[in-house]
Amino acid sequence: MRGGRWAVLGAVLAAAGCTDPLVPSRSAIYPFADAFGDVFHWPADRLPVHIYADPRGDLSALVGRAVDLWARQLLYGELRVVMVADSNRADVIVRWADSVPPAATPDPGPPVEACGGVTQGVLDGTGQAFAAPFETEISILTGTVFTPEQVAACVRRTTLHELGHSFGLFQETADTLSAMRSPPLVAEPAAIDRRTVQVLYHTPATLGPPPRRP
Repeated sequence: MRGGRWAVLGAVLAAAGCTDPLVPSRSAIYPFADAFGDVFHWPADRLPVHIYADPRGDLSALVGRAVDLWARQLLYGELRVVMVADSNRADVIVRWADSVPPAATPDPGPPVEACGGVTQGVLDGTGQAFAAPFETEISILTGTVFTPEQVAACVRRTTLHELGHSFGLFQETADTLSAMRSPPLVAEPAAIDRRTVQVLYHTPATLGPPPRRP
């Protein structure tokens, strides 16, 4: 992601009573660096990450859920997030791409590809840091008729997946249990996601975050 190239792309303490620090396991993880080998995660001096979610429909609640699930995967509060009401103050912006689906209880049946998502970030002129907030769009597929419940389940999975990208999990995996499979088949991070994001947040970053917006 050098020279303006595009990247298409939330924390609890360890249990009390442990005297030795926990070390993230590097066994059975998937790659998280981008295609150029660059690594990104939110640094401690830029926490909390500010996230704006489109207020229409239930996207704000879905983003809040995804943030909480990702934050729980980390060991020592390496990632903290606050939701903001003004997109001009956001580090990550999540919007509907087109239509807004009706709120519905997610279908518990087999996953169907009723929606899609994309997350983008652009680097500044130095190629060493992001120039602007990550932007995520969630789209609803219209080529096939899906129930509102199937759409709701898809959007829940996809929001989790796309937030993973904005937190630094740039690559996807073929592991069907992983939230970072594309398209995602699960609504919560798996053990492999937990191990991977823990290692990511204990790996030196080569890319800096976008500048803080006032």
